[in-house]
Amino acid sequence: MIKSFFINFIKFFVAILIIGAGVSGYIWLKNTAPKVNVEAVEEKSFTVDTQQIKVKDFKPENISFGSVLSTRQANLTFPMFGEVSEISDDLKSGKFVKKGSVLAKLDNFNQLVALNDLEIQLSLNKSQIDEIQSEINSDEAQLKELEIQFKIRKKQMSRVSNMIKKKASTDSALDEIELAVSNAKSLILSRKQNVNRLSFKIEQLNLSNQRLLISIRKAKKNIEDTILTAPFDGSLSNINIAVGENVSSAKFIGNLSDLNFLEVSFNVPSQVFAKFDKIINKEVIVTWEQGSKEVSNLKGIITRRDAFVNPQDGGGKIFAVLPKPSNNFSLIPPGAFVRVKYPVGELYNVIRLPEEALYEGNAVFVIVDGRAQKRSVSIAYKEPGYVYIQGNLRENEVAIISRLAGIGEEMKLETRK
Repeated sequence: MIKSFFINFIKFFVAILIIGAGVSGYIWLKNTAPKVNVEAVEEKSFTVDTQQIKVKDFKPENISFGSVLSTRQANLTFPMFGEVSEISDDLKSGKFVKKGSVLAKLDNFNQLVALNDLEIQLSLNKSQIDEIQSEINSDEAQLKELEIQFKIRKKQMSRVSNMIKKKASTDSALDEIELAVSNAKSLILSRKQNVNRLSFKIEQLNLSNQRLLISIRKAKKNIEDTILTAPFDGSLSNINIAVGENVSSAKFIGNLSDLNFLEVSFNVPSQVFAKFDKIINKEVIVTWEQGSKEVSNLKGIITRRDAFVNPQDGGGKIFAVLPKPSNNFSLIPPGAFVRVKYPVGELYNVIRLPEEALYEGNAVFVIVDGRAQKRSVSIAYKEPGYVYIQGNLRENEVAIISRLAGIGEEMKLETRK
């Protein structure tokens, strides 16, 4: 019993010693620790670019890309099969030709032979008509003589008939004169029938001549088709033809573009396409570039839009007419890929800011008493690098126009000098 009490007392005493040593060590460490002076952290200020807000009316412009083309462009072909016999020195890509200029010819021997044969047939028919007409004239002259003779025979027959009544002639004499009258009448009818037959023959030959004249016109047209001429003033391109080559109507020889009908087509977004009436007859600047270097530029006039909407982005195609070239040379040739600066209409009571000023797509931050404040806005129009907005913004307020990660309400800001 005493032994057990003694063991427990020793355990208690050891525990007290351990606790006391710990407390003593803590006190000693606290008393010997270095003193740390706590300083207040100063709020950080960020420097940003700003722009004073001005509410104004704007006529913004946008950039698009398109191609120059001629609305009067012809694919040069021969309308018939044949062998190329001659090529003009002007039939070369890049050459400017006048309307009616002869560009190439096909061998027209067969066409000339066919035309000569038809003309000979026509001459033969005309000769036959002259011969028949001469015969008709002869028959008509003889017909007049026969009619005179017929009248005389009838008078004789009347006299003989009266003489018989007076017993001064015989019945046989009357029969003879009646036979003579009948023969004269038969000759007259025969001549008339022959004149009618010959007249019908002439009419048939005249119809044949009309058909020959149609065939002659076709033959002449075939001869004309062996000659390729320029249908209008224009510039040649993609020429591909050689002397001795057999060509047909399916053979593509080249293009002829009328430089007086040049225009540029380019795509615009849906908000511009839908309000086309706001930009019709407005001026565009068309620039032809090679890399980053400007080659040439022209001014054009917006005239019309495409009838269909682009199903991908909802926009559409706009057409602008370019000025007629001088000296048969266009500063921007057909086929050139160009940059087009075009107007998008008028915007009233809007604010123009760099696109960096727009946060979250619908907010702008302004500085009020050195602190950032968020303002909700709506976008009226976007152009490369800038946005036109409307919203809870006042004239002469200062808007932040630089990007700042983590920007929020009441952030301390300074304007960059």
